[in-house]
Amino acid sequence: MSKKADLPGSAGGIPTGPGPTLDRERDETTPPNPPFSPEVPRPHASETAEREAALRRGRQRRLGEIEGSASRQNLWETNPAFAALAENVRDYAVFLMDRDGVITFWGEGAHLMKWWTKEEAEGAHLRCLYPEGGSQDGTAEEHLREAEVEGEYIGEGCRVRRDGSTFWAGITLTALRDPDGNLIGFAKTTRDLAARRAAEDAVNTAHAAHAARDAALVRARKAEAARLLAEEAAEFAQERARGERQYIKEMLEPELEEERARSSALREELNARDERPDRGGE
Repeated sequence: MSKKADLPGSAGGIPTGPGPTLDRERDETTPPNPPFSPEVPRPHASETAEREAALRRGRQRRLGEIEGSASRQNLWETNPAFAALAENVRDYAVFLMDRDGVITFWGEGAHLMKWWTKEEAEGAHLRCLYPEGGSQDGTAEEHLREAEVEGEYIGEGCRVRRDGSTFWAGITLTALRDPDGNLIGFAKTTRDLAARRAAEDAVNTAHAAHAARDAALVRARKAEAARLLAEEAAEFAQERARGERQYIKEMLEPELEEERARSSALREELNARDERPDRGGE
């Protein structure tokens, strides 16, 4: 088998028209260039519109109003090993896109992680998995462009499940090229990092709690030191007051008592002199 046949979708799994169209602004009436095959509708204008279209597509396919994705069957025929890998991996979401970022093969792991069925996801643009306006790490278009230029985009950010809930995801988006170096599409693997992030948040919370505890201990030690200092100052003041009272009682009061006694004796002597009869005239 040739190298070209070994590439996922190179023989039909991913359309291989001339050049990417990621930089062109699209509206609801202007057809893309190259045009999409009938079962792959053109991208919509926003993440929300893309998700709404995916839900409609899934209902129409389940009701038999439109056919399923021919790209899925082509991949099973041309590269069954990759198709089996994408269908059997459970811990990662694995899926393929064409050169414009439209999903052509949706693995079972992607269904389990993101909850979109293959009937809904295949034919949707990658932006349907992003929050409206893009995520913390950028938009779907930016990531496709980076993967095209650099060969790969690796990052983390918030992604949207089918019910509108979000989760923290680890992303690897790889550009696929034929032996001549022509871009033929993209492969994407996603890992749910919610458990890891929850553990990191728990560790950060624990660290914050320990830091708060340490700060509280420092404050408590300072408060205890201030209390002991205040107690020592109070004891010193009490001891000084007791000493002053003792000094007054043992030293000053006897002196005052003696002074009062001398004063009393002097007054009595003076009074006695005043009361004596004057003998000068005798």
